[in-house]
Amino acid sequence: MGGNRDMTERVILDERGMVSVLGISALGILLLLSAAIYAMGVSHTKTAGRFLSGSALRNAAEDGVRLGLSRMNADTGTATRAEGAASQHTRLLTGASGDAAFDVYARKKDGKILLLSVSRSGEARARAVGVVKKTGGRYVIDHWER
Repeated sequence: MGGNRDMTERVILDERGMVSVLGISALGILLLLSAAIYAMGVSHTKTAGRFLSGSALRNAAEDGVRLGLSRMNADTGTATRAEGAASQHTRLLTGASGDAAFDVYARKKDGKILLLSVSRSGEARARAVGVVKKTGGRYVIDHWER
């Protein structure tokens, strides 16, 4: 009877060892899944940050075009400079919107004025181009170029 008891204890010890191996394997799999989910989260956060900063730069560039249009309607000197920019780009104004700075340039082409705004924040840049025409004595945006 003593032999059976030793054998039973060995089987129980072997089963405990198998449970330990399965437990460690399960923890390893959970660790790998957690690391993968964390890496995807970090990647998603970086992508969202790049999208938001790019959108902010595009918005700043569009703000520059709208401000240039507003200045052209309010100041005849600015409008005259924009109308006379047939051979080269002429800088109309410089400003800032949020964290981004922008420069607005004008160029006359085919009877319409192109207002180009370039925004920058650090190394990143964005641009917006509005095609302006004169209607009823006022300048309006005819359409946006992409």
